[in-house]
Amino acid sequence: MAYSIDDKCIGCTICAQKCPVGAIEGSIKGMHVVDPALCTDCGVCGSFCPVDCIYDELGRQTFKVQQGRPNAVVDSTYCSGCTRCVTVCPSSCLEMVEDPSVDDSHRGIARNARPKDCVGCRLCEVMCGSKRAIKVYWPDGDRCVHLQEKHQKVELEVGT
Repeated sequence: MAYSIDDKCIGCTICAQKCPVGAIEGSIKGMHVVDPALCTDCGVCGSFCPVDCIYDELGRQTFKVQQGRPNAVVDSTYCSGCTRCVTVCPSSCLEMVEDPSVDDSHRGIARNARPKDCVGCRLCEVMCGSKRAIKVYWPDGDRCVHLQEKHQKVELEVGT
């Protein structure tokens, strides 16, 4: 599912700056557009949009993350040191560090060195070689499968 931007766009460029995969283009004070072929459906663009003009394919408006952004967490017991997550991280949050539990000094493991810069896009999780070493979690500890998920969960609890 890709996001789209409606005509309320003021051309502030924040969405394009925050998009971890460069899927948004536009000029300052001009209408921006999302390339659906590049969009990874992470929702980062909408959570930063000051005029709330970004929608998913179902017409749902994106949201502001009130409770803090999700973060990548590395489980070193599963990390193979493949570096895929580090390479794909658009915010350069992840880095390789030496694993003290391994005698081979060339073996490293990933870690989130700059959690405040993490946008929770989940590209690291998708690219993980073991598919178990890195997961993205909300600040309250819930697993982040989709940025919109937490918002919808809160909306359902408030609406009932």
